[in-house]
Amino acid sequence: MPNRIQHALAQIFSYVLHPGIMPTYGTIYVLYSHPNTYHWPLVLHTLISIFLGTYLAPLLAIFVLKQTGIIESIHLIRREDRIYPYIASTACMLATANYLAGRHLPIEISLSVYASAFVILISAILLPFWKSSAHLAGLSGFLALYIGMNAHYSTGNTTTLVTIVALIGLMAWSRLSLNRHTPRELLSGFFIGFTTLYVLLSR
Repeated sequence: MPNRIQHALAQIFSYVLHPGIMPTYGTIYVLYSHPNTYHWPLVLHTLISIFLGTYLAPLLAIFVLKQTGIIESIHLIRREDRIYPYIASTACMLATANYLAGRHLPIEISLSVYASAFVILISAILLPFWKSSAHLAGLSGFLALYIGMNAHYSTGNTTTLVTIVALIGLMAWSRLSLNRHTPRELLSGFFIGFTTLYVLLSR
């Protein structure tokens, strides 16, 4: 495969499964799989809140930090560029999770957002040592959510589980192809993302 095509595919895959969008995907899955039925206005409001609080607001913070010269690149390639965006993202996600926790929604939704905030916080603490892969953390968190939902509501199947695992493998390939992470950083992201949400959902 030519390097240019490989690079383009890795970039597209990284954008489609960006860690900031994973809480929105997770919310869609929870609402789809939950045995209770929710009215469309509540579903739409919830998805908009999740998207704004966990993706758009942190993204806008990154653009502001770039424009003010605090960070070098919006891609957060350097470890030091991740500190302030991670702090901003953690604050946005905690605020979103607190807001959602007060509404009549499946608890898995707010727990997923709390877990995302915790993962980013831990990743920020580890930055002096290495930059854990946020992409792997997001996908492995979704894997933990899938397993947790199946344990509580028997909603899963083997084909979907294998597909999620395959996506995690493809994401690891993408991040390595783009030279954004080392294998250790990928494993760190996977472990933090999966363990955090799995523990929360196992309570």
